[in-house]
Amino acid sequence: MPGKYLETPERYGGEPLYGNLPDDYRQNERPFTVAVIGPERHGRTGPSGGPTRYVLDACSTEKAWAAALAWHMAAEETPDCMVVADESYEGMPQGDHKLGHIDLRPEHARRRGLDDVADEATELLGRYDLLTGTYVRDDGQVPPEWREAYDNTRRSFWRDGWGLVRKLAALDGRD
Repeated sequence: MPGKYLETPERYGGEPLYGNLPDDYRQNERPFTVAVIGPERHGRTGPSGGPTRYVLDACSTEKAWAAALAWHMAAEETPDCMVVADESYEGMPQGDHKLGHIDLRPEHARRRGLDDVADEATELLGRYDLLTGTYVRDDGQVPPEWREAYDNTRRSFWRDGWGLVRKLAALDGRD
């Protein structure tokens, strides 16, 4: 197999991979610039030859690093990645880092929106099943005397569901 094998240090897993992160108890999101490098650090040339810089909003250094690292691992399809601590900092890219970074803030906002829509849909479906289930017999049929109430319940959920469809369409990632 060409290339080098990754050796996992014996201590890995027994302690945090990144130590000495600043204690951060502020709960407000703010921008971070995080540099991540992958297999190119082993001497193979990557797409840029150096670390990839990401800009994202997070509540702490730890969360910013974890999000950028996870994004890079998924994008590069390899777990062989690490944060370059000396080039990662709180704030927007500065100096030479102003050019050539990937801004993840819009994507993270879109994903939060998608999570919210999924939560709303789950709650709506639970209410729908609860309310429509009262009209359905054990054999799965709706008796004629309950048909109108059943249909009215379904129509009211159709309207609520359509609102979720509109929210979902707005979060498609296209501008």
